[in-house]
Amino acid sequence: MPRTSGVPALGVEQSTTERPAPPSRVERFAPVLRVTGDPRAERTRQTIFDAVATILAGRPERVSVGDIVRVAGISRSSFYAHFSSLDDLTAAYLRVQFAGLAASGVSVRPAGESLGSAERAREAYRRLVAQLLEDAPLYSSVLELPVARSAFDDLVGEHADHLIGSLLERTEVPVGIPAGLVSAYVAGGTLSLVDGWRRGRIDVSDDELVEALVALLPAWLLDERPVGASPPPPTPEPSGR
Repeated sequence: MPRTSGVPALGVEQSTTERPAPPSRVERFAPVLRVTGDPRAERTRQTIFDAVATILAGRPERVSVGDIVRVAGISRSSFYAHFSSLDDLTAAYLRVQFAGLAASGVSVRPAGESLGSAERAREAYRRLVAQLLEDAPLYSSVLELPVARSAFDDLVGEHADHLIGSLLERTEVPVGIPAGLVSAYVAGGTLSLVDGWRRGRIDVSDDELVEALVALLPAWLLDERPVGASPPPPTPEPSGR
């Protein structure tokens, strides 16, 4: 289990600005709940996802199908009518969690106050790391299985792609560097670091991990020079007198 800093879950600086309430479980799970079109099936799937969220809130070491059906109040056969395995359920659950993560965006700021690129990156990484901490017991149960592992890798990569896309809108890519390679580079590095941290191979707190992820971004990516603007003139060298 990664060690944490003991700060609030999202680690975001406190602000006097009131933030919108987080989406309800039904809102977060809506994309998955509408898959079948059968109201009874949708209710059962919602019950299963609610059970997973309830179990994770208790911070168990691991999660099992037995735990889920017990909390959900359904039979194993009912569970397997919707998900072929815990691996399959985890992949679906992660997709919904990360969809909510992307939809949540960044914190509300007072009117007229924009979020700088570095802080935008910091907050995006804080949300990612907070989500990993929230779902850690589920990862420890199934993340070595193929379906969940593939979903996890894809979703972390997509999260990094989304962040890089928002940063590229605020700067200019140096000549000779394809924008697509920037996203691939940052996504790969993000996945490697968060996975190593999740496994305990990187011994840093959640806050330290976030700061490292921001510090490792290319400096030009955090430079908010408007697209098309000329680079700043070089600093004159001393005359040597």
